[in-house]
Amino acid sequence: MGKTKKSRAYLFAGIIFVMILVALIVKGDLFIKNFLAESKALPVRAVEIDGVFKFITKKRLADITGKVCAGQNIATLNIQELREEILKEPWVAQVVIKKKMPDTLLLAVIEHVPAAYWNENGLYDAKTKSVFFPDMSEFSQPLVKLGATRDNLCTDVYESAVSFVRAMSNSKYQMVELYLDNVRCYSMTLENGTRLILGRGQKDSLVRLKRFLRSFHQSGLNINDVEYVDLRYDVGFAVGMKEEKKHAVQN
Repeated sequence: MGKTKKSRAYLFAGIIFVMILVALIVKGDLFIKNFLAESKALPVRAVEIDGVFKFITKKRLADITGKVCAGQNIATLNIQELREEILKEPWVAQVVIKKKMPDTLLLAVIEHVPAAYWNENGLYDAKTKSVFFPDMSEFSQPLVKLGATRDNLCTDVYESAVSFVRAMSNSKYQMVELYLDNVRCYSMTLENGTRLILGRGQKDSLVRLKRFLRSFHQSGLNINDVEYVDLRYDVGFAVGMKEEKKHAVQN
């Protein structure tokens, strides 16, 4: 009987010890959470920025971070809020943010790489396949100009432009502008200002462009005297001259 009483006593003591231990853990956990949640605890004190930039400055990114995070607790900081604020910068393509305890934010930022102008006030990034709208007064590069009635057509127009430029690579002509109108008709502007009306569809337009490159020199016309060449024909093309009295020549 004595051994039984001792076993029960040990059992009760063990249970009490476990309960006390659990209570201490819970209390300690709550204490830590409450401490971390206090606005003055673990404030953001530094930001480290990684990236290669031509149009964004690290100072600008640090200023945005400071504006959003100043005085905030790094443990409870909403990273998504900061991310959305940084992505409002037109030149920012992507950003990844991580916390480095106890007081530092790590920012990895990728800048847009412009591949072409887009309509009147934008640029196209071929890597992200998107249009962005920075301050164009601070940008000037010799890029082809693309355009369409809707921004969501940007990738189609860019891919068409690439195929057209490849077809013209061994010719004396150079494309400076490509536009897709509201009836999905492609129009190309050459370096000298002559406009080529290619018609609908990338593949069909490419066939028409190649036909122009093969046969225009046989027309005996000087491309610098031509305002436009309409290629929307099964055979040949129509030409509009720059002179005041225009006439069409069917090839």
